[in-house]
Amino acid sequence: MTFLALLLACGDGAPVWALQHLEVQPTATGLAGTQTWEFFGAGWSEGRDDSDFVCARAQSVVGDVRAAPAGCPSCTVAYVVATEEIDTDCAEPLATAATYASGIRVHAIGEVPADLSELDPHPGRSLGWYASFDGGETLTPYGFAYDAALDRDETPGAPGWTSGGTYVLWAAYAWDIGQ
Repeated sequence: MTFLALLLACGDGAPVWALQHLEVQPTATGLAGTQTWEFFGAGWSEGRDDSDFVCARAQSVVGDVRAAPAGCPSCTVAYVVATEEIDTDCAEPLATAATYASGIRVHAIGEVPADLSELDPHPGRSLGWYASFDGGETLTPYGFAYDAALDRDETPGAPGWTSGGTYVLWAAYAWDIGQ
């Protein structure tokens, strides 16, 4: 699993950047997978070098299908989600900070938003990832959803979002936490 490799490769320095990503498997009724928060030192912003890795926090994510919110006309599916801690090698306060635990209440999948299209890691193969922090109808364009095979240089499955596939949800941005 991805998160185990991340937990073994600790670097030095205080965390300054946070990067969130998930690997999930949708079914007809829900979603299950792993969410990883990776934390990096100051030098990471310049070269995205793994040597700036500080620590990681891994969580399980489970969700139930819900109607796609009206606030996301391109969304074809949405999930009410919950997270549970699996493991971390982070020191306090990152090891237990609620900010990285259960902030997102709804994940939704739809078209890649126009304002994020230039950041798309797999143009033509990615979907848009939308998130709601209030559990309601307010969705924010958050990043990308794509077949995990694309990151492993394997042949991806059919385009789109299908039950039984494995998908990466990748945030469009890293968070500056060094302030």
